[in-house]
This record gives sequence, structure tokens and C-alpha cells, in this order.
Amino acid sequence: MSRRIVAAVACAALLAGCTGVPAAFGPDVRTARTNADVLFGALAARFDNVQRAPKFYQARSKLGRYALSPSGVYRDSSVWTGSAPDSTRILTLAGTRTTTGYVFAPRPLVPPPSVSGDSRHIIRLRKHAEGEYEWLTNVEHAVGTVRAADVARVATAFIGGAEQQSEPAVRAEYRTVFPRTTRVLGELFSLETVRLTPLPDRSTSVELRFRLHRDRLQKTRPNFAKYIEKYVEPARYKVRLRDPRGTTWLYATADDGDFLISYRSRGGELVALAGAPQPMPDSLQLEVDFSAKFMIFRVGVSSLVGDLVAVRTADERGWSMRFRREPDWHLPLAVNNLIRTSLRHPFSGDGITFRLTVRDTPGGKTMVLRELRLRVQESAIVRWLGGLGSSAMSDFAGRAEAEENRYLFDVLTALGNDCLAALPEGE
Repeated sequence: MSRRIVAAVACAALLAGCTGVPAAFGPDVRTARTNADVLFGALAARFDNVQRAPKFYQARSKLGRYALSPSGVYRDSSVWTGSAPDSTRILTLAGTRTTTGYVFAPRPLVPPPSVSGDSRHIIRLRKHAEGEYEWLTNVEHAVGTVRAADVARVATAFIGGAEQQSEPAVRAEYRTVFPRTTRVLGELFSLETVRLTPLPDRSTSVELRFRLHRDRLQKTRPNFAKYIEKYVEPARYKVRLRDPRGTTWLYATADDGDFLISYRSRGGELVALAGAPQPMPDSLQLEVDFSAKFMIFRVGVSSLVGDLVAVRTADERGWSMRFRREPDWHLPLAVNNLIRTSLRHPFSGDGITFRLTVRDTPGGKTMVLRELRLRVQESAIVRWLGGLGSSAMSDFAGRAEAEENRYLFDVLTALGNDCLAALPEGE
């Protein structure tokens, strides 16, 4: 499933606990208005009529095709903007909001973004040995003056918004506070169930069920709807957040276009789904089962377990993930008989690492940061998996991606406008 669809699901979930969200963007109404306006404007800009310079347009296609077989792109000078003494190839991109849309352009040197909405992307490919490579991507996206602590307060307001409420009250509330966002999200999602169970310990058990309706997009975004039908609806997910003792803190599933999110909160903080409402530890385990359908094949993994660590410093908030344990693979029988050693390689050593945070920059713009590190060992089975991903990317690139971009632009713009309307200037 596209990570962008996941983001849209998160936006839909946000509406279930929305009353205090707009005000949480700042210590006073004026600051909250400015922060929300610039933040959502900067995020929406990324999806506004996206354009790519010719060099990057070609490079992006090659990077997708050879993501799991990097030897096919490592020596291709048309892709890279530079290199380092340790044999690392580098592609540096500037993402810039313009009057005609958002432009990605490769440049040898790109400074950290200083204008809200602009971004810097650095993709590095290092060769360790014959057939062994390491990818490292870094993205910095400037989002204005909102502080990391403000974003944390928004998360707390979102999580605690539905506490001690009834389902009718929550439904009426999100339609009132977020009418524009409700309308845009309604083009693709419906909120089927809001099950709230207030408990004697002042915590609240929350279960949210959404339904994907790609048929609603057929007239306005037909290529996006076709992509959802082919790749998103057949995907199956199970996600659990657990602590080292096995206690579950969050549970989510997706199957045939149905999404379920279950959690329990008290005072805007997640607590264990069962038992005494103890504070959530900073270190958890993320366990994922996932499968997707490619043509006649269903391919996936189960028991993909990673360490999830909260980043909570004075100037940075977010999460860091590390996967060092090979999951159980579910592959077609003919492919399953190929040598599988290379499937363990990404999880060796430091494993697969992913980090997503919001960081304050003294005297500059606040940044949304995204980092990914992945090691690859080429082999027949890895090339086969890469071919599946390349095929899905080819189906997505073009009209389907443009329509999805416009949908996300509309969602984020609506969120910003609703926040402004909930925080009138006269207050």
C-alpha cells in the first residue's frame, strides 16, 4: 500500500478526536493560526502539480527499477550529481514550491531549505563489495515556525480528543470542526464505526473502522481509483505495538479496503490496551504482517519485528525504527526454491533503519526529517522482488500519481482551512 494512503488514513483517524487539535498548534490563538496555516500549506505544497526536471525524471525511473539490484544504476553517471571518496554515489535534489507547482531539480549542492514548503533530498548509494550495496536517503522539508513541542501537543490532543465521549458526539464534532476535510476524505473513505468505551480508571478504549471506496473516485480521479483497485484494496496488514513484556499498546489492520485501529488512552497518552493504565515506555516493538497481490501472486511477510524508540528531546520529536530480525517470507513456490541468503542481508548488522521526526532549527525553519538506511545483496530472488516493485511503480507513475497528489493536496489544504476557521482571529 502506498505510504501516502496510510497518511490519508491517519488524517481520517484524526477527525475522530478533533476538538482540541487546532488550538494545540500554539500557546495562543494567533500563534496556533500561523503555525497550522504554514504547516499544512508547506505539506500541501509538496503535492501541488509536481514537476521533475528531465534529468531527475529519467533518474527516478532507473532508481525504482534498480532499487534492489543497484549494480544496474551504480555506474550510470546520468543519475548522480556527485560522488564521495568511499565509492558512494550521490543524488541531491532541491524541492521548490513555485507559482506553477512543486519542482524537483537535481543539483550538485543544495543548502538546507530556508523557505516553508521547500525541501532537500539526498540519496546515497555505497558499494561495499561485489553485489553488496547500501542505500541511505535523507529528506528535509521546511514547515514554518511550528515547534516540535507544538506537534507533540497536537498528537496529544488528537489521541485524547475522543476520551469520555459518545459516538454521536464524536461524529457531530468532526463534521462541525472539520467540514472541508470531512468532505474531501469522504471522496475515498467512510468512517463505519466509532466504538468508545469509557472505563472506571478514566481511560477510554477506542476502536475506529474505516472503509475505502475507490468507486467514489471513478469520475474525478479514475487512474488513482484503478491503482487502488489493483494494489491497495488487495493488500493486507496487521500492525501491533508491544512492549518487551508482550503488552499491546496499539493494534491496526487493513484487509480488502477495510481499516481498523484500536487503542486506549488517558489524558491524551496511549496506555496499554488491557490492564492498569500505565504510561507508555519510550522503547517498544513494532510487529508487522503484510502481503500484497501482484498479478496472480500474493507476496508478503509475517513477524516483521522492529525496535521503535520515541525521540523526545528539547528540539526534536518523533520516532526511530530499526529492523534486525528477518521475517517469515511468503513467496510463490517456484520463487521460494531459490537461494534465500540474500533475504537475510538487509537485517544483518545495524539492520534496516528508519527515522521520522520534527526538529526545531535555531534561527531557521522547523524541519520534518525522514531518514532510511537499507543494505542490499543482489541475487535472483531479490531481483524478482525488485521487478514486482518496479512494475507497481510503473503503474503508479504518471496519471495515477498525479491524481493521488492532487487528492492529498486537497486533504491537506482542507485541514489547514478548517484549523483556521476553528481559530478565528478575533479570539
